[in-house]
Amino acid sequence: MEAKKYRQIRVVVSMFVGMVVAMGVTRESYLLALAGVLTGMVFMGLARSKIKMVVDERERQVREKTAEMAFAIFTPTIGLGSFLLLVPYKKLSSVFAGGEFVYLESLGMILAYLTLFLIALYAIAYHMFNRKLGGGGNEK
Repeated sequence: MEAKKYRQIRVVVSMFVGMVVAMGVTRESYLLALAGVLTGMVFMGLARSKIKMVVDERERQVREKTAEMAFAIFTPTIGLGSFLLLVPYKKLSSVFAGGEFVYLESLGMILAYLTLFLIALYAIAYHMFNRKLGGGGNEK
């Protein structure tokens, strides 16, 4: 299968998934929406396995730099956001003293855990790829 055919299939599957999700949400059948999304993901995974995409060295480097920059920007941003949400607002402002924004502390905790998970995932992936690609002091 060539790239043009794959793009056409992707558009058709996206439209189908969108329609199924819309029907599921309007009928309040969230199981139908979830099933539509999962079916679309499986179908796209199978279609993608049939395509032979050529990725050159430049494309690979662009992807690596993009992922590196996204991690370098997103991780501190989400960490700082979680810190700001965990600051005890009750002592700083009378607006928060009434307990109107209690969910902000919960949101801050969730963002903090996500930040830690992202950092741990990066460390594990780095260690794994470093060993796989011959680094890590395993040379004799």
